[in-house]
Amino acid sequence: MSALTEKVAALVARQRAQQTDADRQALQTAYRHQPEPLEAEFSQLACDHPDRCSCPGDYPGWMPGGPRVTASSREVRLAQLLDTIRTHPGRRWTASGVQDWRRLIGGPTQRSTARRDLAELARRGHLIQHGPDDGRFYTLKTRKDGRS
Repeated sequence: MSALTEKVAALVARQRAQQTDADRQALQTAYRHQPEPLEAEFSQLACDHPDRCSCPGDYPGWMPGGPRVTASSREVRLAQLLDTIRTHPGRRWTASGVQDWRRLIGGPTQRSTARRDLAELARRGHLIQHGPDDGRFYTLKTRKDGRS
């Protein structure tokens, strides 16, 4: 059993070494909230000019962005993951890589969730699965013209 443990530890070390600091920094930058330059001034407008503001009652039935369409949390999670993977097209994605990314953005960090999400994106045809069960990783499936 200790030989298997050593092999797993070596595999994990190799996978983590493949992730560069630039990858980690890019993920942190991409998902860090950066406030708009005039965000504070804009939010103060309603307080400074209550006579020029409208209330929801002034526009019955109107919803910003149109009618609300709710998606399941799983679909939202898969869409976020696919968007991130498309942002880093040459990267190898593993369950631990997805866990690291979700820790940065505050998402679910369970390994089983990360595995299922990657497998589902592969099943839907967005990713290509590589490697055996103990060293599996996924890459973005691209078309022949190089677009994803």
